[in-house]
Amino acid sequence: MGKGAAKYGFKSGILPTARSILKNPTVKQKSLIDKVGAPKSKGVDGVGYADNIAHPKGSHRFSPEVKFVNVDELIAKTVANPRKVNVANTPQQEAKQQKAELRRKYLAEAFRNEEQRLLEQEEHLKRRQEKLEKERESEIAALSEPRSSDLTVPTLQSMLDMPLMRQRAPEEIEILKLKRKHNREMLRLRAQERKLDDLLKLYYVTDEFIVSEKDFLKRIDEVFASESSEALRTKLSVGASRPKTKNEKNIGDALFGSVGGGDHVGLPVIEEFLSGEMKTFADDIEAKSKALLDQKKRDLESIL
Repeated sequence: MGKGAAKYGFKSGILPTARSILKNPTVKQKSLIDKVGAPKSKGVDGVGYADNIAHPKGSHRFSPEVKFVNVDELIAKTVANPRKVNVANTPQQEAKQQKAELRRKYLAEAFRNEEQRLLEQEEHLKRRQEKLEKERESEIAALSEPRSSDLTVPTLQSMLDMPLMRQRAPEEIEILKLKRKHNREMLRLRAQERKLDDLLKLYYVTDEFIVSEKDFLKRIDEVFASESSEALRTKLSVGASRPKTKNEKNIGDALFGSVGGGDHVGLPVIEEFLSGEMKTFADDIEAKSKALLDQKKRDLESIL
């Protein structure tokens, strides 16, 4: 294998060209039949040699006729069924007959599939040519269409008929739909988080709810037992320092993710615990602390 075999996929030699299954066009290819039967052009743009001009040696003066084949007749001639069916006496003979039958079947299918592929390819090329011609005609019509703006200034009516804003492309419309869907889902998620936060606060304050007369009397005794007037006003939210304390607690809850001024665990901490982020963070801190302690021990041992 030579040095230049890499560009051939590390294969030595040159691969043979693929041979076509049908060597001649079929009778169902109408476009080729019409093209062959069309009269040949003459003159400077014609095909062939003049009467007083000899053709080159080794070539043909006239082009050979194009032969069109019928696939059914080709199959009947090439893979015809045997005239006499011999009875297989041994397993080897039976396997040989089965292989021959499979070869005939596959070759017939290959001929028909190749004919179908050629017809589909011809139809595809025809549709593509028609599409290109329509596009070319539309471009020519758009260029030849008279424009009033080429000769005069735009009128007020023409300016009113024009759209005030550029129309969005289909891709931009799809992106806008996705953005709106994302915003709706984010608003729904935030509303659910607020509901969960309120539910969590309600769960924490249920311990202080008075649901019976016994609890009510007990609470009154606790408040008026040995409290001064200043402490009583603070508990009843009457003092001037109460709003300031409440704001400080709200700020602390927002910073540290707690509820009730740091007395209870808030929703962010619960989410971190359920997602495993808190455990991962604690494990990282513990691993780093252990690594620092080990490093200090090694440094101390090296000094001693």
